[in-house]
Amino acid sequence: MPDNAPLPPHQSDGQKLTTAPTEPLPGQIDPDFDEAAYLRAFPDVAAAVRRGELNSGHEHYLLAGRAERRLELPQYRQIINPPLTNAADPKLGVARARPPGAGVDVMMMSETGAIFISGWTDDRQNPLVAMNLRFGQTPRHSWTRFPRLRRRDVEQSLHFAGSYQHGFWVFTGSDDRAAKRSAPREAGCSLELCYANGATAELNRVPSTVSDEDLCDIVLRYFAGCEYLGNPAIEACISLDGGVGDAFIGFNRSLCRGFASQALVERFGPAQRKPKVSVIVPLYGIADYFFLQSSAYAQGRDIAAYEFIYVVNSPDLIERLYREARIAQMIYGLSQTLVLLPGNVGFGTANNVAAQFAHGDRLLCLNPEVFPADPHWARRHLDILATLPEAQTRLFGTSLYYDDGSLMHGGMYFEIDACVHASASGSTRRTMVRVEHYGKGAPPWANQYVASRPVPAVTGAFLSVDRAWFEKLGGFTEDYVFGHYEDADLCLKSLREGTPAWLHNIRMWHLEGRGARQVPEHAGGALLNRWHFARTWTPTIVRDLVGRTPRHRLLQPVADTPTGQPHERDVHPGGDAPAGRVKQRDAKPHDGAKVGPAKQRRAKPGGGTPVGQAKQRGMQPGGGAPVGRPNRRGIKPAPASAQVRPSSRRPR
Repeated sequence: MPDNAPLPPHQSDGQKLTTAPTEPLPGQIDPDFDEAAYLRAFPDVAAAVRRGELNSGHEHYLLAGRAERRLELPQYRQIINPPLTNAADPKLGVARARPPGAGVDVMMMSETGAIFISGWTDDRQNPLVAMNLRFGQTPRHSWTRFPRLRRRDVEQSLHFAGSYQHGFWVFTGSDDRAAKRSAPREAGCSLELCYANGATAELNRVPSTVSDEDLCDIVLRYFAGCEYLGNPAIEACISLDGGVGDAFIGFNRSLCRGFASQALVERFGPAQRKPKVSVIVPLYGIADYFFLQSSAYAQGRDIAAYEFIYVVNSPDLIERLYREARIAQMIYGLSQTLVLLPGNVGFGTANNVAAQFAHGDRLLCLNPEVFPADPHWARRHLDILATLPEAQTRLFGTSLYYDDGSLMHGGMYFEIDACVHASASGSTRRTMVRVEHYGKGAPPWANQYVASRPVPAVTGAFLSVDRAWFEKLGGFTEDYVFGHYEDADLCLKSLREGTPAWLHNIRMWHLEGRGARQVPEHAGGALLNRWHFARTWTPTIVRDLVGRTPRHRLLQPVADTPTGQPHERDVHPGGDAPAGRVKQRDAKPHDGAKVGPAKQRRAKPGGGTPVGQAKQRGMQPGGGAPVGRPNRRGIKPAPASAQVRPSSRRPR
């Protein structure tokens, strides 16, 4: 069969394979290609030919080798043009160049065959261009692009006064099962380092074996502690471009799906056939807020229309949460469900798993450290769903405040960070997306940040979404590690389908960052997520979503909803920012508005001063109009919450 024959189709057992010879196309024959040298230089290709997966080395070259520029790699060049030195290579039978100094610090293999290697090499004069990994004589993986990092310990050992990225690390997932099956777990590994001048260095070690979950944490912890030359956040993201990032995302996704498939469910409290809203709260590392949330959310009207689903990402919390759920059931009578997982699947996968056990047509994703500023928050949430257009409620968030009263979240927008990345091949300009919050740190009376309006994204700390729409979008993307950027990703998927996220003001307290245990590997996951989010959405964001006032047509000001300071007609009694346009028959009097006698009798906040003459103490913390008593047709208004004296401490 000619070397340039196409890949044969998959044949069933016993079926004879027949292929017609094909004529080589013009330009397919590279004068520098040598079949014997190609198979000798690349054992993985030779093994594929022996197994019958490829017809020849030339077929692999046409399919992938040319794009990978394999003919330029040193292991091929030194066979075609052996270097003239005095050192003989007994394996090749030709002269061999002397490699630079190098070493392997860590070589680990997981129980399913994933590999993590870190090391160093002094390749300042002779750059490292490729690495090949073998189990015994079986090729496992080859890398031509890999992360480089600064190693101060190597600089000190070499008495090098400058700075250089001596370090390297690589990772490959467990998708290559053939190599793992053919090599025993205790077999030694050989890492071949290939340099620009054709020299090679072979480093042999027996890898240590760890669990998949431990290897995931080890890699993220190592990645978070890497040091680079240049902007550390940008350089860390760039280092993932060569395939290491994709390999780790695939490995983590497979690990999380394995945990999710083992979910166990325990239900407490009254069984609800069809609740209106299913509240989903992921828990990791800290169980302290579970009972506090049960107490805070049990009050107020219409709470019986809600069910609460807690996803437990920490197996060590299961016993305590099980006990506290039974106590909360007896005291508060809430409908609660515990979804128990054997490992941490992260924010996105946890919410997706919980959605499978939810009974409501509305999903409310909530952080464990979010508490209502108004005990009747549940009624307000249902009022928004009942009175506003579907396009404004399909996916929305709300205003979140720190415990000192300052604003934490009024919607999210995107900015672009740009830097210059310098490498051996030249300098390039690189951009990375950054997510910011509208009005973060603003005082509580800054209502312009919490006005009802479409926004590029809302935080997952409080994210209300129609269940059918959530399922149409595919739920949260499960490529993100632990918990960063999934909320913005979901909002951009919704915007791409024609529905932007909205912000409506329900006022919630948010003790940011206190609801989960923080560990070093979370920093590595955040860097990985930023890289993945940027490469997925940068073209969309750069086009018309950059800045506080993006140009996207679906995010332009709507005629009946404000984007700046709220209009009088849109301010609820109690000083809260608007939740959209209210019909004229429900209009509320504000700050001296002239009303008729019939309305005047009903518009006495607290039963005292008429509207327009309210004393300062009658004003709400949000700085809006005093509380009135409008008689909505068919809906009893939720009483305004009492003013809460904020703490002087702001979470850091």
